[in-house]
Amino acid sequence: MSVVNQVESPTTGTEEVYASAVNYFGHVPNLVKALGSNTNMCNSITNFMIQSLGEGRISWAFKELIILKTLKTMNSHYSYGAHEKIARDLGVTEAKLGDMANSLWETSDHYSEAERLVFHLIKQIGIDANDVSASLWEQLKQHWNYGQLIEINAVITTFLMIGRVGDALGVSDPVLFTKDIS
Repeated sequence: MSVVNQVESPTTGTEEVYASAVNYFGHVPNLVKALGSNTNMCNSITNFMIQSLGEGRISWAFKELIILKTLKTMNSHYSYGAHEKIARDLGVTEAKLGDMANSLWETSDHYSEAERLVFHLIKQIGIDANDVSASLWEQLKQHWNYGQLIEINAVITTFLMIGRVGDALGVSDPVLFTKDIS
């Protein structure tokens, strides 16, 4: 149960971000409503979350796997099921989801070396972001360009924060998108 009141309707200063949420998600997610009593935080976190989701320099389907691995790595429960559904809706196979949820991704034929390296990055950032080895960065740069690495890092760190905020506030978003995302 949420430990803060969820602001159902936009207040002065949140009208635009609530409208953006409805436009993007099809509704206002509970996390946005929970942040609604702090205009600046609501606007910045929601806008960055929207920017982190969807197609970019990496596919949305792979972003969902990054999000799921990030939430799993930090033992976050916030919106995990919703992101599993989104991943499925975007064509991620059950085999990939199952291997990612366990440690099977490290040797799974369902994942490329490039994808496995991103999962290693997620694990290391979860332990200590200041201690990502030069070797790991060099391996990542063999598969991903700088723009992609920035986007990958932004998705990881955004969902480290979003997962912690959602869990700490007791917010649940069992369904993030009520509109068709395909």
